[in-house]
Amino acid sequence: MNKQFNINKFNSFLDSAQKTISCGPKCQSLKTAEDLKNKYNKSQSNLILAEPQYQVSKRNYYTYVSGENGYTEMIENEMNTKADDMIVKFNEITDDEISKINSQIQTYDGLFVNFRNVLDLYKQYNTENINLHKQLKDDVHNVLTNDRKTYYEDQENENLNKYYYYILLIIYVIVVICFIFFSLFYPSQTSFKTRIILILLFIGLPFIGTWMLGKFIYIVYWLFGLLPKNVYK
Repeated sequence: MNKQFNINKFNSFLDSAQKTISCGPKCQSLKTAEDLKNKYNKSQSNLILAEPQYQVSKRNYYTYVSGENGYTEMIENEMNTKADDMIVKFNEITDDEISKINSQIQTYDGLFVNFRNVLDLYKQYNTENINLHKQLKDDVHNVLTNDRKTYYEDQENENLNKYYYYILLIIYVIVVICFIFFSLFYPSQTSFKTRIILILLFIGLPFIGTWMLGKFIYIVYWLFGLLPKNVYK
């Protein structure tokens, strides 16, 4: 019988070897995946059934050992323990959320203070800009008014200078005419040639007076330049 058993085992081994040889690498891969899937489904089914079986076994044990009241007390203790754990976790979560909320409130307070400071600064700059705009407008108005005033004053001074010029020119012409009249028609101790030179000088003086004044000023500056500038020389 032992010999027959060994023959059957050997035949099974041959069948397995034959199946392995007849199934290629792709077939072996698919077969392995199928086996793993079956094991996974079986384990999942066992996991679903494990919890009810565990609860039934636990109830039977504690009821047999401690009675129904003992089982009920044990269940209450487990529930209290789970409730305490849930309360601790809930408190931890609540504390974390409170800490986050407080941090966000502090951040909001900082942003709000910063916003108020920026708003106050904006109002201050806006008020200063309005005042500066008014001041600039007044300054421009004053400058334009002063420019117009200066323009009119210059225009009046120019007109007044023209009046003075024509008045002095008329007076000068009258004086020259009188000088010529008295020099030619009235006797004088000055020679006739000298009087002619003086008449020509008075007539040409308005035309060469500016040139002569410029030359005179130039000579004065030239003489002033000859004076020593350094007291140590």
